[in-house]
Amino acid sequence: MKQLQEYDREKAVSYARKWALSYNPAYANYENYGGDCTNYISQCLRAGNIPLDTSGEHVLKKWYWYNENSRTPTWTAAEPFYKYIIGNNKENTQNFGIYARLAAYNELELGDIVQLVYEGGAYHNMIITDIILEGEYLQDYLICQHTYNLLDYPLSLKEGQKRYIKILGYYNW
Repeated sequence: MKQLQEYDREKAVSYARKWALSYNPAYANYENYGGDCTNYISQCLRAGNIPLDTSGEHVLKKWYWYNENSRTPTWTAAEPFYKYIIGNNKENTQNFGIYARLAAYNELELGDIVQLVYEGGAYHNMIITDIILEGEYLQDYLICQHTYNLLDYPLSLKEGQKRYIKILGYYNW
């Protein structure tokens, strides 16, 4: 039986902060092709030790980026990314790769994902990079993002319907 491996939230957040206001030259920049937010979030998850997934039965059930000509829509587009990470593993399944679920606002941790949604479809991704508490009470989260690059920006200032995704870990072979 495969063991659920831990997502390294600190590494993901460190990467997010390092590249929030610039672009890692090891990856393509999709700002001129509809936005770079999902590409950036995928890079953050990869930095948090989430393995590439080439095992799915078709391109929307895989998640990888090797170069501009060898990548999946799930790596670079918000709604395919959502469908992949939520659908890849369910309770009591052990597919290869990421394991995530929808979450409530107050469940978010460093390295979790927030999506902006319009009419049921995701159009933007952000990563939680800090949690603002007053005593033990949650006040806000800070996020990083690409496509209007932001570093540690208050989530409460982001307009629009939000969807919250908790990264639980991953399975590897």
